[in-house]
Amino acid sequence: MRPEHWLFTIPLRLRSLFRWAQADQELDEELLDHLDRKTEEYVAQGMTHQEARRRARLDLGGIEQTKEKCRDARRVNWIEDFVQDLRFGFRMLRKSPGFTVLAALCLALGTGVNTSVFALLDFTMLRPLPVPEPNRMTLLSRASDDRFSYPDYLAYRDRGQTFAALAASFPTESSLDANEQSHLISAEAVSANYFETMGIAPFIGRWFTDESEPVAVLSYSAWRNFFNGDLSILGKSVRSETQWYTVIGVASPAFTGINAPIQTAIWVPLHMWAKQYPQRAEHLRDRADPSLRVMVLGRLEEHVTPSEAAANVNAVDAELRREMPATSEAAAAPLTVEIIHGAPSPFSRGGAAPLDILFVVVGSVVLLIACVNVGNLLLARGTARQRELSVRAVLGAGRGRLLRQLLVETFLLSLLGVAGGLVLNQWSNHILNAAVDALPVEARVAIHASLSLNSRVFLFALGLCFLSTLLCGVLPARRAVRRDVYSILKGGGTSGDRVRLRQVSLVAQVGLSLILLLCAGLFLRSIYRMRAAESGFAVQHRLYALTYISAPEFTRASGLNFYEQTVERLRALPGIRNAAVTRFLPLMITGAETDCISTGTTSPFNATFGVISPSFLTTMQIPLLEGRDFTVDDGPSSPPVVLVSQALAQHLWGKADAVGQHVQLGCSDPTTAEVVGVVRDTKVDSLGEPPQAHFYRPFAQRYTGLATVVVETSVDPASVARTVSSLIRGESSGVRIYDLQPVATQIERSYWIIRLETTVLLILGLLALVLAAVGLYGVVAFHAAQRIQEIGLRMALGATPGEIHRLILFRGMTITLAGVLIGIAVSAGLAPLLARFLSGLSPIDPLTFAVSAGLWIGVALLACSLSARRAMRVDPMVALRCE
Repeated sequence: MRPEHWLFTIPLRLRSLFRWAQADQELDEELLDHLDRKTEEYVAQGMTHQEARRRARLDLGGIEQTKEKCRDARRVNWIEDFVQDLRFGFRMLRKSPGFTVLAALCLALGTGVNTSVFALLDFTMLRPLPVPEPNRMTLLSRASDDRFSYPDYLAYRDRGQTFAALAASFPTESSLDANEQSHLISAEAVSANYFETMGIAPFIGRWFTDESEPVAVLSYSAWRNFFNGDLSILGKSVRSETQWYTVIGVASPAFTGINAPIQTAIWVPLHMWAKQYPQRAEHLRDRADPSLRVMVLGRLEEHVTPSEAAANVNAVDAELRREMPATSEAAAAPLTVEIIHGAPSPFSRGGAAPLDILFVVVGSVVLLIACVNVGNLLLARGTARQRELSVRAVLGAGRGRLLRQLLVETFLLSLLGVAGGLVLNQWSNHILNAAVDALPVEARVAIHASLSLNSRVFLFALGLCFLSTLLCGVLPARRAVRRDVYSILKGGGTSGDRVRLRQVSLVAQVGLSLILLLCAGLFLRSIYRMRAAESGFAVQHRLYALTYISAPEFTRASGLNFYEQTVERLRALPGIRNAAVTRFLPLMITGAETDCISTGTTSPFNATFGVISPSFLTTMQIPLLEGRDFTVDDGPSSPPVVLVSQALAQHLWGKADAVGQHVQLGCSDPTTAEVVGVVRDTKVDSLGEPPQAHFYRPFAQRYTGLATVVVETSVDPASVARTVSSLIRGESSGVRIYDLQPVATQIERSYWIIRLETTVLLILGLLALVLAAVGLYGVVAFHAAQRIQEIGLRMALGATPGEIHRLILFRGMTITLAGVLIGIAVSAGLAPLLARFLSGLSPIDPLTFAVSAGLWIGVALLACSLSARRAMRVDPMVALRCE
C-alpha cells in the first residue's frame, strides 16, 4: 500500500473508532442519497415510485447488510467486538460473584507469589544502579575474579581510552562510633573519583576529591539511624576504626553502595583508610599481593559499547602482563566489561543465583497450581453454560466468536487476579520493611532489600496476566465450544472426557503441591541436621567478644600485652573456666581469611586460616592429634610456626608425618613456617561443608588490633556477658567491643540463608496445599452434584449414608493417591538438583517423604469427607424428581 493511501485511510479509521456515531450518521445519509438517486433513475424509466424504490433496495442488497459491509471495510469492527465482549464478560462475572471471587483469589495468590519472586530477582539481578545513565556504568572482572590490585586499577584508569571515568572500591567491615557506642558497619574505601564516576549528587554536603584527605561521607541510613538525621553533622568528626574523619556529606537515600543487599554506611578515601594498616598501605603498591584488591567500576564514554571497552582494557592488560607475567592461568584470563545490574559483582550474583532459581521454580509451580484450579472452575462453569452457548451458536455465533468471548472472560479474571497479586506484593514489601525495622540498629543500617514495584515488575505482572489467561482459559474454552449443539439442546449430559480432564488436572495439582511440601520438609530436616551436626569445636557455654584496640594508645607490643593480660584476668573471674584470643571464630558471618600455601615444591593454592592464642584449642575443645600446641614462646621474633588441619595435612603430604614439615605462606614474598602440630578438622564457613584445607598461625605472629576474645563458662554465658564486657573495656577509651554473644547464637546466624529458604518454601508449600485441597473439594463436590439422581436412586433402594460416604470418598482418594504417587516419583527424580541445597541429608529422605505424603492424604480425607457429607444429606425423593 502506498504511503499516500495510508495518509488517507488512517484518519478515517481513527474517526470510525473514536467518533463512530458521527461516522454511522454520515453512512446513513450517504446510503439514503444513493437510494434516492437510484429510485429517480427507475422513475425516469417509467416505473412507479413504489416499484422504483423496491428495485433500488434490491440493487443495493439491503440497507442494513450494506452498512455491515461498510463497517467491515473500515477494519475496526474487531475492536468494537472486543469492547462488546468486555462488557458482556463484566456482566457475566457480576452475575456469579462467588465464582468470580474464588477464581480471582486463586489467581491473586499465584500471581502475587510470582510478582514478589520477580521483584526479588529484579533487586538482585536486573535493577540498574540508581545513578544517571546507568547503562554506562560497568564492572571489570575476570573469569575467576572481580578484584584487581591497586596498581592494575591505576594502569587501566590512566592508559584506557574508552572510559569517561574509572573508580576503585574496597568493600570492608569497619566500625563507626556514634551515641557513645561502637557499631560494626559495612564500609567502602574508595578512590577520590568514586562519586564523580557514579555521577550522583549528595543529599547534603559534598563529595571528597583527595584520597589522602581525612574526610568521610555517610549513607542516608547511617545518618538517620546513628545520628538522628542531624543536619549539623557536616564538619563534625566521627571515628571509624583508628581514624578520625570529618563528615563532609551524606549520600542520597537511593544510593546504598555497590555491595547489595548489604548497604554501605560510610565511604572514606582509600589511601586515608589504608594509613591505619601500614602493611595494607604497602599492599596498595604491590601488584602481586592479593591481600588488598579492589573492585574496578567504570563509566563508559558516550557511544562506547562494553565489548569495545573490554577490547581496549585487555590491550592495556596485555601490556601489564608483559611487564609482569601472570602467576596463573586464572590471572591471565581475559577481562570482561559488563553493565551493572543488581548486585554489581557477578560472583555476588552467582552466590544468589541458586536461591533465585529455587524461588522462580517454586513460584512457577504455585502459579501452575492456581491456574489448574481456576481451569477446573472454568470447566465446571462451561458445563453449566452449555445451553446458553448452544443457543448462541444456533442464533449464528461462530465457534471463533464464542471462543473469543470465553477467553475475554478469563482475561478479566486474570486482570482481577493480577491486581490482587500486586496488592499482595505490596503487603509482602511492607512485611519485609517491618521485619528490617525490627532489627537492631546495626542490622537496619547494614541491610537493604526491597520488593517494591517498578516498570519492570508491572510489565512482568502484565505478562502473567496473559500467561494465566492462556493456562486457565484455552482448554476449558475449546471444550465448551466443541460440544454437539443439538444433543445439548435435547438434554444431553456431561461428556466423560470433560470429567476425565478435571480429574487429570486435579492429579497434577496434588502432585505439584506435594513436591513443594517435600522440598520444604527436606529443608526443614536439613536445618535440624545442621543443628545436630558436629562443628568440630565446643559451642555450649562459650561466649565471644569481637574487640578492637586502636592506635596510638596501643602499639603492637602493648596490644599483645593487653590481650594476654585480658585472658589472664578473665580466667580469674568466677564462672569462667578458660579464655583465649582469635582473629575470627569459625562460622562467623564475616567468613574465614584465606592465604596462599604450598610446600615449596607444589603450586600454591588458597587455604583458609585462623589466628589463635596458645589456649584457643583447649578453650574450644579442638583436639590436637599430633605435635604440640602454640606456646608463649611462639612470639613475634620467634621462627614462624603453623598448625594444620587433618584435611590440609592429607592434601600436602598424604600419609607422611606432617609435624616437622615446612610450608610457604603468602602469594608474594612468601614466609617459610614449620608445622608443629596437626589438629582435628573443624567447620570453617558452613556446618554443611566437607573438611577444609585449614591452618592456624600464632596470634603473636599475626597480630592485629581486631580480635575475638572467647571464654569458656561454667554458667549461662549471658549471665557473665556484662562482667566480661566491663573487664575487657577497663578504663581505656581505645578499647571497643562490636559484638558480644554466646557462640551458640553465632552458630545460629551462620545458616540464616537456609532458614530463609525453608520459611519461604514452607509458606509456599502450605499455600499450594490449600489451593489444591480447595480444588479437590470443588471437583469432588461437583462430581457428587452430577450424580445426584444416582445417589437418590441408591438411597431409595436402601443404600446407607455410610455407603454413600464411601462412594464419594473413594473417587476423591483415588485422585489423591494418584497425585501423591506422581509427586513422590517426580521428587525422587529431582534429587540431584535438591542435593546441592541440602546439608547432611539425602534428598530422598524416607521420613520426610512419609510425613509429607501422610499430611496430604489427611487433608484430602478432610476435603473429600466434607463433600461426601453434603451428598449424604440429599433427600431421595427430591433427587429423583430433579431434572
